[in-house]
Amino acid sequence: MNINELRSSFISGKLDLRKFYSELIETIESKKDLNIFISFNKDDIFRQIENIEKKNNNNSHGALFGIPVTLKDNISYDKLKMTCGSKMLENFEPIFNATVVDKLIKEDAIIIGKVNMDEFAMGSSSETSYFGPTKNPIDNTLIPGGSSSGSAASVAAEMALISLGSDSGGSVRQPASYCNIYGYMPSYGTISRYGVASMANTLDQVGILSNCVEDIVTTTNIIGGYDNKDMNSTLNEKVNFQINEDYNFKGKKIGVIDLDKFEIEETVKEDYELAVSKIKSLGAEIIELDFKYLKYSTSVYSVVMSSEVSSNMSRFDGIRYGYLTDEYETTDDLYINTRSEGFGEETQRRIAMGTLFLAAENNQKLYKQGQKVRKLMSDEFNTQFEKVDIILTPTTTNLPYELGSRVEDPLSVYDSGTFNVPVNLCGLCCISIPVRKGISGSIQFIGKRYEDEEILNAAYYYERSNN
Repeated sequence: MNINELRSSFISGKLDLRKFYSELIETIESKKDLNIFISFNKDDIFRQIENIEKKNNNNSHGALFGIPVTLKDNISYDKLKMTCGSKMLENFEPIFNATVVDKLIKEDAIIIGKVNMDEFAMGSSSETSYFGPTKNPIDNTLIPGGSSSGSAASVAAEMALISLGSDSGGSVRQPASYCNIYGYMPSYGTISRYGVASMANTLDQVGILSNCVEDIVTTTNIIGGYDNKDMNSTLNEKVNFQINEDYNFKGKKIGVIDLDKFEIEETVKEDYELAVSKIKSLGAEIIELDFKYLKYSTSVYSVVMSSEVSSNMSRFDGIRYGYLTDEYETTDDLYINTRSEGFGEETQRRIAMGTLFLAAENNQKLYKQGQKVRKLMSDEFNTQFEKVDIILTPTTTNLPYELGSRVEDPLSVYDSGTFNVPVNLCGLCCISIPVRKGISGSIQFIGKRYEDEEILNAAYYYERSNN
């Protein structure tokens, strides 16, 4: 059931709103072992239901009337804690809503709860969360991906139709792929980030996870657009992406890559080739592209991301809010112990890396070099888009692995992101789409910045053709 179908069922009375949520709460509680939610309050759910019932006595139902939505726990909602998956913010209660939350509430959505994530969005498995890892609803022995692990799992486990996550280097698309759902990252600035905890400012974007493209388009049109509280938001007052029912691949030029040049699991490669063959049979012209800088994407990302992490995490000192150590004698002790105890290992690692990259002693040599290669990568993508309408890659280089199997290999968190991170580095738009049911590879349609409507229509057409 999609947004329009569920909304219509509530409005017509075919489905009773309160009964629906009573049953949904039972489903959520029966699946607690998946460890999807960090904050979940039944009373708040029924408070929201009462509010939208009162509001809609005149039948002016919002576009998301009664639709269940989950929020990654780095998005501010003033009725529930915002922990960012960290001990540092274990008991932090925000006093305002993120812009995207206000827009959801205005359209009568129901916020189900705040869902699990890698600590401060640093990780790709959910295993860096202070609250323990989320399990993959398809196979509980596997990771669900990250950092928007709870977001993907809540949709895959049929607890929500829509979940909002954040994507700084694949953090929406990778868990979408691992949980066999759809994950959309819009062009940089399309959706306001006001009220969303920053990890890496030039990379972070709010993304949407769902079971279908149509729901993603509906949600983007509601939460997207200009926000005077976010200096990086689009200047367009509203977003109005349209699904074109007549869209097809005939005459479209789709750029593909030679996977033999990359380290990639065989099943992922086979699923990618299956998708390319399908798209070709639907009339697209397949053009093989050669990238010079793509193989450096994870290295460049590590430098840029860690540097921005180092800057953003400096605000967490225990003085104004968040965790404060009990063991200190001097001011130095206070800062060192608070941050050592409050941050997990992966977060500490990235702070240390970023601090090194930004060090004045070496004139920020690595950081500056990373930014130069980032510019070269962006120019290369723009050149490729002169040849093709859309670029098609696998979403990840591997399938989800067993929980706990790589905790001793911290560099493995970057393994899957070769095709994810350049999209963030270059400010492009992208959507991840399942190739087949179950644990499988996914593909991602990548478009030029602000050509989101093109990739969304391509994804919608592929979705219909693949069903």
